[in-house]
Amino acid sequence: MHALILIDGHTLVDTPPTLLPQLRRVGVSTKQIENLLFTHWHADHMFGFPFLILERRYIANAEKPLNVYLRPRGREILSNLCHVGFPRSLDEALSDDINWIESESGDIENSDWTFERFQVVHTPETDPHGYMLSHKSGFKLLHCGDSGTCQEIEERAAYADVILIEMGVPDFVESPNHHNPSQVNSLSQRHPHATILVTHNYADANDQEGGFSMPTLNEGIVQLEDGDELQIDENGGHILVRK
Repeated sequence: MHALILIDGHTLVDTPPTLLPQLRRVGVSTKQIENLLFTHWHADHMFGFPFLILERRYIANAEKPLNVYLRPRGREILSNLCHVGFPRSLDEALSDDINWIESESGDIENSDWTFERFQVVHTPETDPHGYMLSHKSGFKLLHCGDSGTCQEIEERAAYADVILIEMGVPDFVESPNHHNPSQVNSLSQRHPHATILVTHNYADANDQEGGFSMPTLNEGIVQLEDGDELQIDENGGHILVRK
């Protein structure tokens, strides 16, 4: 399914069209979602938002407001999406059920995490950003958003325990807005201390007929599958539990 991460069962990064089935697969109700961050305004990262708000209000009867951390104009973009998808049905939810937070960094409410948002290289009209997510244990997760290579990622990679990177194109496609396998391998060579998790992949790890086969990736790079879980201990150590 589409790329997203769920942190501690109540914080989401992105709301793709497949969001509700993904939450149901892991037994999480939409009313449990308290915080939401966005990387950019492409459909595969945001079109699940109206469905999330609709279900929280009318099906799950969520009691807590949703904290939405986003860039300027984000509220307008998401509100317009809701008006197109469900005209007039979500007007009250958008005003009463959401805390719109336009901070570039700070604490994530009711969690053990802080965030720092930074600009990355992708389709500029989508206002693309990544996140350095820091846990109280000292663990740092660098979420690169949907980005090509850029100095902002490179500078932060040196401090990250885990780097989540979206490998959107094969090597033979020239795209400054995405990482390809060679660039992911190069990143791992420059930062061997970090575990690199690959998502948003053009290839299929199961090598399905008609698709792209998985490229050869360096040791320490993990191709994620739906349901994979990263567990962090109180000292900042981490292990990846496969689905």
